Amino acid sequence: MTELLIKNGYLLTLDEQRRVITDGAVAVEDDQIMAVGKTSELEKEYGSYEVLDAGRMIVMPGLVNTHNHVFAMLSRGYNADGGRQEHRKKTHYSWDVSTLRDRTKDDCRAAGLLASLEMIKHGITTTQDSHYINFHQNSIDGVAESIQASGLRIVLGRGSWDAPNLAPEDMTEDVDTAVKETRKVIDRWHGEADGRITVRVEASMLAQCSDEMLVATKKLADKQGLGWATHLQYRLATAGYDTRKGDESLRRYGGRSVEYLNNLGVLGPKSLLIHCTHVDNKEISLLAKTNTPVAHCPLANAWGGNPVVAPVPQMHSRGVTVGLGTDSVVTNDSMDLFQVMKICALFHKVNMGSTYAMTAEKVLEMGTIDAAKALTMDDTVGSLSPGKKADIILLNMDHPGLLPSISPVKNIVYGAGGGSPVDTVIVNGEFLMKDKEILTLKEREVYSTAEKVGRNILYRGGRLGEGERHIHFGPWRYE
Repeated sequence: MTELLIKNGYLLTLDEQRRVITDGAVAVEDDQIMAVGKTSELEKEYGSYEVLDAGRMIVMPGLVNTHNHVFAMLSRGYNADGGRQEHRKKTHYSWDVSTLRDRTKDDCRAAGLLASLEMIKHGITTTQDSHYINFHQNSIDGVAESIQASGLRIVLGRGSWDAPNLAPEDMTEDVDTAVKETRKVIDRWHGEADGRITVRVEASMLAQCSDEMLVATKKLADKQGLGWATHLQYRLATAGYDTRKGDESLRRYGGRSVEYLNNLGVLGPKSLLIHCTHVDNKEISLLAKTNTPVAHCPLANAWGGNPVVAPVPQMHSRGVTVGLGTDSVVTNDSMDLFQVMKICALFHKVNMGSTYAMTAEKVLEMGTIDAAKALTMDDTVGSLSPGKKADIILLNMDHPGLLPSISPVKNIVYGAGGGSPVDTVIVNGEFLMKDKEILTLKEREVYSTAEKVGRNILYRGGRLGEGERHIHFGPWRYE
């Protein structure tokens, strides 16, 4: 039984009152936060608990990552600087299927363990995941097993698509298969690991899913009482070879994706729309009216050379819930949500031409309580509040990016990139990292396996020749 009193900290509660408590304390029993307040007050009732002295520490809820692709972790660096666009020129889509087709359960487990280490070190305690490589139907089990071992919390999305020509043929599934296989994942993993693993149903991307896939997956999610998600990155039809070109719906909705989804009846508070880069004012009003949340991944959008920034300040003004996401290393090369917070603030300042467009306080909400709300988990995580799960991180204020400590919130968003101030990570009342030491995973073993498996994936896909150690890009001379 866990009985822990974290005391003498600088608490950023992110609760409904957004209290900031100096000389604050958090009492934890088992997997739950019991009390939050001044150290002097909590010591009276919880003084017999094991004590964690958080002097010179920022104590805050663990970060919540609203969008990720854990399986892709071993593709770091491979698609950077235009690599995905080269595939799109040749095949109408950006996936290099040769490096995806053979990703087994073991490959995905190795990727998940590496992702878990990086997330822990960067203070992420909950992540969403969109898993859509279903060549091996049990590959998603590798992701789930890795998160189970790490101690993190995950919203595991099992995705599907079925539109011809817009995704590789052997990556697509018919609707019946998608529903059947998703049910298997729900039965196997939903509620596992003391509730740390939950499952969502996904139609992977509007541009690559038929109406039947969108409606059937949402119907399954509703029947199971689960969330639903889809990627929404473009207008309804995006290119000359898009199957919706010439569709009557393009004329009816002017090509507007949110209007189209609203007509299908799949919007709502449990339906996460990922990216939402191309939305207009009418669509933002629909998001607000239907209480549909958005996952905003500004760093990933920039990585892809996207000149369009999702109009998040306008969404906020209408009351739309927006959480922050890293996306995968295929479109980010990092699992650092601190970097994403800074980029988010700066992008919208530039886009709006105003330094007031996005504040550090709002961005921190987007990485914690707003992200939790976007995943319909705000009754469980996202703030330091009695009754919520004990998902807590401690940041060391004695760090170059956080000094002088006269404005800790501003420092976190603008100075903590790289996540290096993160000292301690607790999930469900259990220590995953303490004094920067990983406790749930064998760190060196995870690194060694990831290096080996990552290289084998490229060898099998013909992207590395026999004896080659590195992929050579650009005009640089490699010897």
